[in-house]
Amino acid sequence: MPPLPREPIRSTPLRSHELKFALGGLMFHKDLVFEGWQFTPSIGLVAKDIDRLGLDIRSFKEPLTRSIKRVIIPSIRKNFEVGGRPAWEPLSEATIKLRGYEAWPILVRTGALKRGATQFNIWDVSQTSAAIRKLPDKVWYGVVHQQGSGGFGSFMSKAGKELGKGARASDIVKRAYEMMDDARGGASGQRAVRIPQRQFVLFQEDDIDAIQLVFYEWLVERTIAVGRFTR
Repeated sequence: MPPLPREPIRSTPLRSHELKFALGGLMFHKDLVFEGWQFTPSIGLVAKDIDRLGLDIRSFKEPLTRSIKRVIIPSIRKNFEVGGRPAWEPLSEATIKLRGYEAWPILVRTGALKRGATQFNIWDVSQTSAAIRKLPDKVWYGVVHQQGSGGFGSFMSKAGKELGKGARASDIVKRAYEMMDDARGGASGQRAVRIPQRQFVLFQEDDIDAIQLVFYEWLVERTIAVGRFTR
């Protein structure tokens, strides 16, 4: 069966309210989770509405990139600066004593995790989505803080993934202990630990509004470029 013909490209002027209406279907997952850390707005819905306006747009890579640099990265940075939004659970007294920390700031000792989580080069941006594939290796422990940890089992799971399917069980156990000790600041003694979930990668309501504005401004640029924008 031959493909259906595309609708002819419109040449009529486009008003700002039409562009805003086309972005009405732009929605986001509330959290950016660690299984791929997908930032996937509902581009499919938006693409259909934009196509009806006669704008022949095949890639959303530019507004996705702008959204990461202008909105998401600054939002992640602010989470570290204010101690989470919503606020992270304070450090326990035992943690403060064991690691020689002050109670504040939380998750900012050397600044390595904050720097690693706010780099643009950890993002993989395609035509329709963006994702953080993984944190830099030296700040892998950020995954534990983002997800939280109830005990040794979570470290076993992470060690198994890190070492691969062919790893010996004894090596996985050894690596899991190393990871857990690293997460506890190298302290020995008790092996069962609980690390509260302290999400630093997630959307705020204001972020969603700001990202929609980025997409709108980008659409305005596109319609101006083809001589079709009018207020």
